[in-house]
Amino acid sequence: MDYTGLINRAFNLSWQHKIFWVLGFFTATWGYFGGIEDKFPQISRNYDWSNNFDFDPHFIEGIVDWMTSGPGIALGIALVSFFMLLGLAFFVLYLISVAGLIEGVVRVENGDSHKLKELFLSGARHFWQFLGLFFLTFLATGLFFALMVIPLILFIIAFKAFGLLFLLVFIPVAIIATFLISNVYSLAQREIVINGTHVFEAIRVAFRLFKNNLGPNIIIFIITAFLWIAIIIGGIILAVIFAIPAFIIGAWSTPFMIIALVVILPVFLSVAIVVEGFLGTFFNSLFTYFYLELRNKELSEDIKNQPDILPAN
Repeated sequence: MDYTGLINRAFNLSWQHKIFWVLGFFTATWGYFGGIEDKFPQISRNYDWSNNFDFDPHFIEGIVDWMTSGPGIALGIALVSFFMLLGLAFFVLYLISVAGLIEGVVRVENGDSHKLKELFLSGARHFWQFLGLFFLTFLATGLFFALMVIPLILFIIAFKAFGLLFLLVFIPVAIIATFLISNVYSLAQREIVINGTHVFEAIRVAFRLFKNNLGPNIIIFIITAFLWIAIIIGGIILAVIFAIPAFIIGAWSTPFMIIALVVILPVFLSVAIVVEGFLGTFFNSLFTYFYLELRNKELSEDIKNQPDILPAN
């Protein structure tokens, strides 16, 4: 399989059809919800912000007092509800967008119409199937890791040495499980959209494509992982480039910091949205092309293995 060709095809499609970036943005963004660790309390304990910013300590105390009062609690509940609804909306758009992008790649390859509205409606038609596939995958993943993590915790509590040994076994097993589940899940998504297969049959077909093409699946998993690592490093560099001017300006005083954020943050968000749209389109297109190659390979082998039919005398 020509993996360089797959990457080039996905890149060219993503660059030439920028309307796909709208769907790509939702496919790349939803994974960030709930994935951010709360590091700020630790940073606050280890750094004295008062030496650099003219914060009034009583101002913070006043905010805390207000937040623990009746109106503050009501506002807190309203904010939590808002972000939960926002996360739910992004999740729905994520499933629709993935299906729409898969349909878009196929339409481009076939030379058919691929307007954004058509792709969105196509994605919406597959929403319930994608939702069922997502929850089946979620349950399978949760069950697997529960069966692995619970014994690990018990071993660490009872026998520290055995617990550490079990941990050494757990890490590679977890990586293998992630590889298996993610590839089968992605292949099943494409089987549902492209061939109109129902969920359980799509999982069966996806597992067959995975089992019969283990080498290519390993390679595409590694390629995707390394590309994401490179992109994350690039994203960190980009964030630092935007953050340094903001911190330099904000170091003078709190008002300057607010002005810097008002100016720099919209620029950073605009760049991030465009990059997210492109990346979401690229990675979905890459795996869709990979699926199509596996399917074409399987079809070619089926034709080759069919016995020749001799004409009757």
